[in-house]
Amino acid sequence: MKKTLIAAAVVAAGVAGYYFLKPSSATQLDFPELAYIPADTVLMSAQLTPLDIVSYLKSLGLSPEMYLNPEMNEVYSQLAAESSSAGKFGIALLQNYLQALSEPESFVQKTGIAAQTRSLTYMVGAAPVIRFELADEAAFWAMFEQAATNSGLASEQQNLNGHNFRSYSLDEQLAGAQLLVSVERGWGTIALHHSALSESHRAESLALQQPASNLLNSGKLQAMVKQYQLKADGIGYLSTEQLAQALTTTDGNQLARDLQLTFSEGLPEALQVWHTPACQADMAMLSKTWPGLVMDAELVEQAPGKLHMRSKMLFPTTSQIALEGLQGLQGFIPASLNGGLPDSMFYMGLGAEISQLTPAVSKLWAGMTDLSVSCEPLVAVQQQMKAQNPLMMLAMAGMAANGLQGLSVTINDFSLDPATGQPNQADALLTLSADNPQALLTNAQATLPPLAGITLPAAGEEVSVAELFPPVAMLGLDVRLQATDKHLLLYVGEKAKTQAATIAKEPLSKNGLFSFGMDYQQFFSAMAKMSELSGQPLPAELESMLKTNMQMGMSFAIDQHGIVINSDAKVGE
Repeated sequence: MKKTLIAAAVVAAGVAGYYFLKPSSATQLDFPELAYIPADTVLMSAQLTPLDIVSYLKSLGLSPEMYLNPEMNEVYSQLAAESSSAGKFGIALLQNYLQALSEPESFVQKTGIAAQTRSLTYMVGAAPVIRFELADEAAFWAMFEQAATNSGLASEQQNLNGHNFRSYSLDEQLAGAQLLVSVERGWGTIALHHSALSESHRAESLALQQPASNLLNSGKLQAMVKQYQLKADGIGYLSTEQLAQALTTTDGNQLARDLQLTFSEGLPEALQVWHTPACQADMAMLSKTWPGLVMDAELVEQAPGKLHMRSKMLFPTTSQIALEGLQGLQGFIPASLNGGLPDSMFYMGLGAEISQLTPAVSKLWAGMTDLSVSCEPLVAVQQQMKAQNPLMMLAMAGMAANGLQGLSVTINDFSLDPATGQPNQADALLTLSADNPQALLTNAQATLPPLAGITLPAAGEEVSVAELFPPVAMLGLDVRLQATDKHLLLYVGEKAKTQAATIAKEPLSKNGLFSFGMDYQQFFSAMAKMSELSGQPLPAELESMLKTNMQMGMSFAIDQHGIVINSDAKVGE
């Protein structure tokens, strides 16, 4: 469980670093390097304002043990022992990069990537490309050559239209596969390529040649920013339109053409079925209804040892039926717990208007199963969905918790008794929000006999839970219960009492699906104390997380465009 939480926290921090660090300025859409990204790329992510990556890594406080602890090194060693030289090369390159991440002071020296850097990630057909702004070209080359030397993989110096690049053969992993590396215009470019692709394709993948239609001249990014109100400096997307073209055509885009080279003896039957007029029409319709994923971010503040970032990820839809169904799933989450930076150790909110759950899902289910399609694989999926209708199960859940609109948990502080391992001090809050809290309690009492003797206090009053439910007295904590016409508030501690008073005044609204927030230092300090009480040594990963001065909040909701995930993160003092 501890390792799962630590891993989740590391992933969250990484996500913050990857997606959030892209501040806002409309002029960045004129950035010249965008001319090297094809307009038909399936995905792209662009960080267009320089990020102080060294300060960011320092503020996280992650040590080498976080990335390269003995357990991970053992895994790498086992993988390397079972791998070809190409596989060993990939593992060595990963280890070198992780080592550089864990030592911010030498990051530029080890990687050549600029301390204040911009980056681009995209696809040229089937070829993934990642590019970094460089400060030290020699160090960038050395990072790859060191990995090649350690793995025994030879590189080949090549020239294309007067430009030098290096090719690392990955034939042992996949016939014809190559890792191409070049440096041009102060940028390092890494592309996973294939020998069967053309020289022109290779030139575009190495950012040596601009595609005729690209993200600088097509107006695609400008239209996306305007439609979804995105921050222009940090932008990314995944296009279902381009994926559909690749799946259903032989030449609809560069990815489709590249895939044909993969199947030199003809398409497998499983793919041929998608190349029918019916599937082409249906997939075009679906990709228009669900365009994919768009994301942006805003760098609120950047200073030595300090970063404050906000981000949005949006799954848009043009289907009014889908929007209405999704919006019907939402419930109430307290404003202070709806994705903002936490003033507590941890919080979580769940919003769901249970009485509307069945009709909302019914609308969504009908929208999918009644959709007019004639593409054979899509028709088969529809038939399977019709045979697995979940509405009966949802109806039973709705009856059990009818009227519930949301619940939340906030943990401000807690400590355990060394002798018993039980909580001996806590400051925490649990809320239930409903149209009629008394009716909700009555339903619960019918199914849970131990609750039968509980009577809610009058509005605005608080009572000791131990008086209503004696088993709570065994905890030795002064747990209090307060009720209003829309909320049940269960709390212990002075800070939780103040938080409860604020939430008690909030009217119900359909404002979200799920939220959580965490103060990394507080949370992992508490975990460290629990580890000490258990008598087990403190894991090296946990020691590193204790140094991570980061607060993070995230919310999931439905807006006028579709499913939206908003994030807020602050790193450093």
